[in-house]
Amino acid sequence: MKRLQTRFFTLAFLVGSSSFVWAQNGSGITGVNGDRVPLPAVPFVNIAPDARSAALGDAGVALSPTEAAGTYWNVSKLIYAEHDAGASISYTPWLRNVIGDMWLTHVTGYKKIGKNQVIGLSLQYFNIGDILFTNEQGTITGDFNSKEYAIGGSYALKLSDKLALGLNLKYINSNLTGDQVVAGVALRPGQTVAGDIALFSNGYSPEKKWYANYGIMIQNLGGKINYGGTAQTPYFIPTNLKVGTAITNRLDEKNSLTLTVDLNKLMVPTPPERDAAGDIIPGRGSDPDKKGLFEGVFGSFADAPDGFKEELQEVTVSTGLEYNWNKILSARLGYFYENPNKGNRSFISAGFGVRYQKVGLDFSYLFQGGGQQNPLNNTLRVSLSFLFDKKQRIEEAPRDDF
Repeated sequence: MKRLQTRFFTLAFLVGSSSFVWAQNGSGITGVNGDRVPLPAVPFVNIAPDARSAALGDAGVALSPTEAAGTYWNVSKLIYAEHDAGASISYTPWLRNVIGDMWLTHVTGYKKIGKNQVIGLSLQYFNIGDILFTNEQGTITGDFNSKEYAIGGSYALKLSDKLALGLNLKYINSNLTGDQVVAGVALRPGQTVAGDIALFSNGYSPEKKWYANYGIMIQNLGGKINYGGTAQTPYFIPTNLKVGTAITNRLDEKNSLTLTVDLNKLMVPTPPERDAAGDIIPGRGSDPDKKGLFEGVFGSFADAPDGFKEELQEVTVSTGLEYNWNKILSARLGYFYENPNKGNRSFISAGFGVRYQKVGLDFSYLFQGGGQQNPLNNTLRVSLSFLFDKKQRIEEAPRDDF
């Protein structure tokens, strides 16, 4: 059972026991016993899937549209992409220093429909690996390959030369245990639907040496997910608010430098403060399991027991610096910060990219940058991207970023 616990919610959690939970999050595994770190189900949908943004500290909501991974970060910015279509595939060995058979892949593509609309498709697949199930006596009762995936369709509409709106609709499936039976009750795959809504403000102009893009997105707004079991408890998915900017300095005709910053707030109820018996202390929060979808999601901005100060602690910061030469070579450096009271994840990331005509190859590397020991140290990501149609839209596309 130990191996199962280090991969995802334990079977005890799925059938209603909440005395101790191990849950995966976007940058590792966190043990939780009575603290106030929000822990939604299916956190894989908030893992940065591509090497470019991963190298920039997981920032991407306002970056210029240079590859199809924009369907994940902010599909509305693809309205201003330089080419009419694109596709990309990304691969990440996950927790390879801890468990050797977990990996994440992201496949996506987009196509412009005229000058004012974009459609896209995406698949995010998380292979959690093979697990063995045992009973209380330690006897093996079966094995299963756990997996999760999200399939999405995207649409973006140009509102003006400087503003675009984007929507994603996705189906999420989380099959952690197959049809295993616990306490005489069968578990089942969790499934739900969710959506993203995003805006992108394009600051590019051929005459400007400096310009700034802005992006905002509510990501993974959707129904709760249920894994069956005796409790039949539905769990919140990781709805997330992203707000960011990317400021570019065009140094000359071939060189540019971009600074990008994203702020992220997980729109998931903050766990209440409990006493030694596990009961909620009066005036110190409320039970997330009793909250409806909209109460839990939109009430997440004002439900922390310590008020606004604690709410601010739940905001993570992603920032990165990208240098580009002639739209062929790029170098990247990033930093991610999370408050010590809310997970204490902190890491530095770096990477580079190379593009030859319409084919791009990007790498990123993550290493410890402070905070608690990060199981994702030494994580590598690789992305391969393709662009189609050489037709350029000079007046629209922010051409200087890679």
